Amino acid sequence: MVGFQGVASVLLIAGAVLFAQWQRQNPIPPAKFVEIRPGLHRLNYVLNLRVFAPAHVAVWLVESSPNSWILVDAGTPSLKHQRAILKGLQATLSSAEDTLRLVLVTHAHSDHTGALGQVVDAYPNVKVACHEREEVFLSGGKSYADLPGDNLQFNILKRLMPGSNSTMVPSSRLLLLKGQSGDVSDVFTYANWLPKGVLEYHAVPGHTPGQVAFFHKPTGSVIAADTFVHMSKWWPFSSTRDIGLGYPIFSANIEMVKGSQQNLAVLPGTKTIFPSHDAGNGASAKAVKEFVMA
Repeated sequence: MVGFQGVASVLLIAGAVLFAQWQRQNPIPPAKFVEIRPGLHRLNYVLNLRVFAPAHVAVWLVESSPNSWILVDAGTPSLKHQRAILKGLQATLSSAEDTLRLVLVTHAHSDHTGALGQVVDAYPNVKVACHEREEVFLSGGKSYADLPGDNLQFNILKRLMPGSNSTMVPSSRLLLLKGQSGDVSDVFTYANWLPKGVLEYHAVPGHTPGQVAFFHKPTGSVIAADTFVHMSKWWPFSSTRDIGLGYPIFSANIEMVKGSQQNLAVLPGTKTIFPSHDAGNGASAKAVKEFVMA
């Protein structure tokens, strides 16, 4: 007998297919990095999918100190998206003093690492960091399809996932974020371009085993990765509280997602939470608490 979760998954997929026909008529805005908070820039790309509804995919730039930059995630494998990211980097890091120092990977799904290889090639001195529990997926040593999901949706959709991640990051350039939380600067022995208190990382497993969110302390902004999703205000399962789904598609462990949502909802100092798939301008800390408690 198919339970409520299975029925909801089928309805979700059917609704996405139907909605895609309407959403594809919307013009795609130009992709560029926009400063949405002081020192925090977002490139919000609209990816037209062939089966599901088009999705917003965010890539971030953080200015950790004058002329020193950190990229968070690297978008999708779409050639248009890859070009948009590289062009956006060139436009934002426009002076000779600007330097891309680090790429932070929230998790290794292909819609977050699509241009990683191109970025690593274009910036030979940049380092890449992910959580220690995500490294095996980023390196291609293990596939998400091998994970035992706790929900019917994942166990069906994981068959659509690539066999392994095709992005190869040289081990000499890969750094690991360890433990439940910490300051991103801790991965370096010394980095005067990244003072403590600029970026924290917080493990938010469930969508993937090693997913992390990043807290930009100066602005109270959380880059929540795929802990939350806000597809569109017109999405059939949307919420008026700027969060569109109870849990993201392709989440391996829903119970862990719920725990990660609760942890981010009470993160001290938070003002706004920005999902990686966000059709709006983030969700207020108050809205997220209401969503989690509902």
